[in-house]
Amino acid sequence: MNRIPLALAIFASATAGAQGAAGPTGTNAFTGYAAVDSAVVARAAWRRANAAMEAGDLAAARAQVDRAARAWPTQEVYAWGRVVMALRANDTTGAIGALDAYADIGLGRDLAREPATRDLFKAPAFMAVAARHEANRAPLIRGVPRVTLADSSFWPEGMDYDPRTGAYYLASIRHRTIAEWWPDGRVRELIPRGRAVLGAMLAVRVDTARGVLWATTSGIPQQAGFQPADSAVAALLRIRIADGTIERRWDLPVAPGGRVLGDVAIGPRGDVYLSDSQSPELFRLGPGTDSLVVMRHPLFRSLQGVAPSSNPAVVYVADYSHGILRVDIGTKTVTRVADAPGSTTLGCDGIVFERSAIIAVQNGVIPPRVIRFTLDASGASFSRAEVLDRNPAADEPTIGAIVGREFVYVANSQWEKHDAAGVPRATAKLAGPVLLVLPIPR
Repeated sequence: MNRIPLALAIFASATAGAQGAAGPTGTNAFTGYAAVDSAVVARAAWRRANAAMEAGDLAAARAQVDRAARAWPTQEVYAWGRVVMALRANDTTGAIGALDAYADIGLGRDLAREPATRDLFKAPAFMAVAARHEANRAPLIRGVPRVTLADSSFWPEGMDYDPRTGAYYLASIRHRTIAEWWPDGRVRELIPRGRAVLGAMLAVRVDTARGVLWATTSGIPQQAGFQPADSAVAALLRIRIADGTIERRWDLPVAPGGRVLGDVAIGPRGDVYLSDSQSPELFRLGPGTDSLVVMRHPLFRSLQGVAPSSNPAVVYVADYSHGILRVDIGTKTVTRVADAPGSTTLGCDGIVFERSAIIAVQNGVIPPRVIRFTLDASGASFSRAEVLDRNPAADEPTIGAIVGREFVYVANSQWEKHDAAGVPRATAKLAGPVLLVLPIPR
């Protein structure tokens, strides 16, 4: 959803794709929230590093990159920046140490293919850290295809499953519709393609209690037939499954930076939640009410997936920039869930609550993966991180759902295969959308 590079082009080899625009926390004002303030320090240091590089001052640039990484050690862009800067300074020992720190957060790169690190293979001490990277990036193929659509231009983002009928639902960014897929291969589009009053369809969830779909729509350039006026479109929709009728529509006020309503979720009491990644806000439609209540917080910067917990008062939200957040609806308090040892929760997109854990589609790391973060008894920290799927077939995974004792997720949304206007890139190899299914370990 709404991917924007975290790093500047001067460190192109260190840049990873990221979703969500910089929100109000991207200033130099300190907030008193450790995660936000550390990120502010890191971003400021990164900007100074870029300025120093432009001025030809390698030593100053390296010092600022080191400062960024110290302030925000679980941000892979800064961790990799340390590697790049050490190599530019011909500091082999420093580069190997930085590569070790990168592996310490559970990530790995193909060092044989990275231009910056090829010469390091001559250093004996390098082989051990290279092995760590290989272990962290090696394919872990547990997901197998469950649904495949023939239309390579469908471009899905959100999905869900109806346990009553066995039907799957996929939301289309490009064609502004929702497809219903049946186990026998039948496909029905609930909404006519290109409907003028709708933007891209981003998220969809089945509400079995009400017998409807909840979906989000936002006007973004990647949708077919986009016009500048479409950027004002941002709404929550309640859709009758039987015939695709939009029963109710909640239009959100226009935001200065636009809106990208990336996910929708249903709580145990019937609360409906939706997140805005562009103008970072969390909305809630309470059961029996007809008005959306908005929540803002300094920790909100690039909101993505929403996962209501078994506790009706607690919902978890993935923030692409700040990690996974715990939101107490009653007290309106927000805390960042502490990372498990040897892991990072940055770059998570779709998330679901599964017993005492969060299963996350983490597409903001290299390579992307599905990972389970186990919560401790307090629900405020993760005690363990376990990769469930690191699948070459999932080159751009987004959102998933629990189906019995399985997790099903969109494997190839194809966002990165298109430019900002939604036109396929010259080198793009489009494929039919696939849902992968993998068992959830007990």
